Amino acid sequence: MQSNQTTWWNRPEPLALVLMIVLLCLSGMARATAEPPPPFIIHSLPNDARITIYSEYLKDSDASLTIQQVSRAPIASQFQPATRYVERLGIQQNPWWVRLAIKNEYREQQTYSLQLRGNPNATLYVPAPGGRSYQPAEPDARIPGRGASYRVHLPVGEEQLFYLQLQPQGYLTYGLSLSTLNEHLTAQRHQDNVYMLLTGALLILIFYNLIAAVMRGGKTYYYHAGFLLCITLISLLLADFLPHELTDGNQLQSRLLFPLMLVAMTAAAGITRSYFRLQNNNDWLNRTTRLLLIAPLISAPLTLFLPVTITAYLCFAAVSSAAVILIAMGYTTWNREQNGGGLFFITTLFLALPAIILGLAYLGILQTSAELPQWLMASTVIQALTLGIGLRIRVAHQAQLRIEQQRSQAIAETVDSTRRETLARIGHDIRTPLSGILGMSEILADTPLTPNQRECVGAIQHAGDNLLRIINDVLENSQLSNDSSDVNQASLDVHDLLMEAIDLFKERAEEKQIELITHVHTNVPGRVLGDAGRLRQVLTNLTGALIRHGTPGELIVDVSLEPTGQADRVRFGFSGSTLSEEALNRLQASQRQNESSHLSLVIAEQLVESLHGRMGNLQDQRGTHYWFVVPLPADHSSQPKTVKVDTACLEGRSLLVVDDSSTVTRVLRHHALSWGMRVTACHDPREALASLRTQANINEPFDIVVLDQQMPGMDGMQLAARIHEDPVIIHPTVLVMLTGIQQAPSSTQARNVGIHRVLSKPVSAPRLRQVLAEELGHGAQPSPETVNAKPSPDLRILVAEDHYLSQKVIRGMLGKLGLKADIASDGQEALTLAEKSRYDLILMDCEMPEMDGFEATRRIRQHEQRHALPATPIVALTAHILKEHKDRSFAAGMNAHLPKPVELNTLRETILRFTNSDSADADSPLASGEVLD
Repeated sequence: MQSNQTTWWNRPEPLALVLMIVLLCLSGMARATAEPPPPFIIHSLPNDARITIYSEYLKDSDASLTIQQVSRAPIASQFQPATRYVERLGIQQNPWWVRLAIKNEYREQQTYSLQLRGNPNATLYVPAPGGRSYQPAEPDARIPGRGASYRVHLPVGEEQLFYLQLQPQGYLTYGLSLSTLNEHLTAQRHQDNVYMLLTGALLILIFYNLIAAVMRGGKTYYYHAGFLLCITLISLLLADFLPHELTDGNQLQSRLLFPLMLVAMTAAAGITRSYFRLQNNNDWLNRTTRLLLIAPLISAPLTLFLPVTITAYLCFAAVSSAAVILIAMGYTTWNREQNGGGLFFITTLFLALPAIILGLAYLGILQTSAELPQWLMASTVIQALTLGIGLRIRVAHQAQLRIEQQRSQAIAETVDSTRRETLARIGHDIRTPLSGILGMSEILADTPLTPNQRECVGAIQHAGDNLLRIINDVLENSQLSNDSSDVNQASLDVHDLLMEAIDLFKERAEEKQIELITHVHTNVPGRVLGDAGRLRQVLTNLTGALIRHGTPGELIVDVSLEPTGQADRVRFGFSGSTLSEEALNRLQASQRQNESSHLSLVIAEQLVESLHGRMGNLQDQRGTHYWFVVPLPADHSSQPKTVKVDTACLEGRSLLVVDDSSTVTRVLRHHALSWGMRVTACHDPREALASLRTQANINEPFDIVVLDQQMPGMDGMQLAARIHEDPVIIHPTVLVMLTGIQQAPSSTQARNVGIHRVLSKPVSAPRLRQVLAEELGHGAQPSPETVNAKPSPDLRILVAEDHYLSQKVIRGMLGKLGLKADIASDGQEALTLAEKSRYDLILMDCEMPEMDGFEATRRIRQHEQRHALPATPIVALTAHILKEHKDRSFAAGMNAHLPKPVELNTLRETILRFTNSDSADADSPLASGEVLD
């Protein structure tokens, strides 16, 4: 029986399977011997032929591949072809493999130079004998010099496949070139010469900056020298100028490179800061350069410990960012038209642009085949030359400015010195006759005079005192302009100081119908430490300016502690209805027109600043307020005044205040309550009269009535008369009237209507308290030391004075004290009399012909020392009041400085102080050195 089935080998399916197996075997054999890349064919002698594009590269991700693995399948098939003449693969950490095929079709065998640029840490593998494996090239195959170059032998007509193992330095850059050995050596010498030339230029610039820094000073030169040194080292490291024995197999180059990059950033920031003096500014330039100055220095040590790849990323990114920031800074300074800003912007471009290209290239973002280290060095040389020119121009400009400033300062000092000397001379010449006027008026006041004559003498004394105070303020202000830091800290009374300043403007304020009101709060210490002269000038300047532009109304001077809680800060405030919006506009207009009021405000502001205070003004719904705050610490060591007021007599007493001004009644009520009194305030005279009747009917009459002179409907004189005429008011009540200067009644008129005391407004709280206590029969009791205290009539006194009127005044004052004196007309005569006779006290004028008082005093002290005589107290009696004259008096050997015109009480106290044998001054007259004002 015939079968229809065929054998298995006659079937088509097994045959196809066998064919597939054969093809797979053939394919595996093909993969086992992977084809090399297309070779670079040599047709003629190559001269630095760039053959990178004929190479292929492979990343060794885990650093485990060997030459046997990469030269065979399947690893050999994973190589990627290069596409550029210089391959910049960015930040890398593990090794990379590069393979290159070369075929020599030239007519004879040659030894060529295979040069690897950009990475000296490389190992070349050449075919082993037999051609089936690879081995490292012989050590002598490496050509000495910069980079990694190898001798390779290429037989004619054969294709050679070479492998290179590259070790990244935190970044991976490689370029391959082929040339003959002689051409390679020639080209290398040429490149090395270029680098050496640029290095020499940079070293010269470094030494130049160091020498300039030493000779001219300034941080800019030091920063620039450090910056140039860092750029030089960075460029040489990137150009592979370290010997390959130091770089193969280690990371020395990268460990040196990255700290140098950060230090260069710091130096660049330092150049910017010192060039423009940004430390004196507070804008973004200052803050940014400060960050660029500090952050790299702090980060530099970290580069020695962080992984190389992280360090490389951070450093190259930081350099690129810093270069962009420097370009922005340079443009900003140029746009602001700062001195040297345009030149600095140009130098920034020369340096920052190559730095940006270098950073982007080594990060693998930008591909370029340029010799970047060479570019960097060349641009740095241009930048250094440009910046050096800019620094020379800047130094010359600054030197010219210093010369002009010194010239201007010398002129200003000469003008100021001349002005001060002129003012001092004028002040002395004015004070000398003024001393005679005031002295003679004081002597005249002690003679029998008619009431009209006595009033005229009082007017002369008042006007003379005001003129004297103005002269003192002018002289003190001239002294302030010379040395505003010389603040005279002395004990002072705020009440007295305020009243002295206000008294100058009473008449002017009354003419403009402005009522001056002072209010010193009870929390202000009785005595404080401060400069009375400067404070008085501030108060007079502000008060004068505000009165000049004020409208009819009230001007309130309020003194209190600073509300912020600082115990030593006292606030002086000016407010009231006289400071209207119209007045403020006029005052502001005076500032624009340089009117005298503006000068007063400027002087006041300078004085407050010299006192370490602050000044300002504000406008709110209550009106305009001017204020200034100065430190016035309480003086707890000062002795109480000789005259004391027993305030116990005021406690429990009832007081009626009658004034149409609510501000005045509020201030008086505040003070009276602090004295323990019971206070009632009335704003209408008829209301006050009704209150007096009511209290009399209930047998609780008022003890004191303080009333105003000028009131609507009924003035103070009429109210006082009505009080004494009223049959209901039978209790004796003390009447005290507050009035202005022009409307003040005479003492006879006041007594006729029953007024006990008339006080000029504004009145200080201590003065009002003293008057009330005196009128209640518990007045102040002088201390026993000063009751009828007169110097001994046996005293021998010598007066050295060249001015005839001053001689007459001092002789008259001494006569009132029961004393006689010898008179010397010049210093030589005073010296002769002092050497012949012993005096208990010498009053010495400082400005005299022949010999001045200073020289006479020195001669007297020398005479006393030669003959071992006790020192005679010598008091300077002079019209000079400036501190330099006072210091000169003490330096000459005087014991005290008594300015003219002198008051009788001051003269008596001075004589008692230096002639009383029980006092400390008599025991040690030379140690006093006091200013007796």
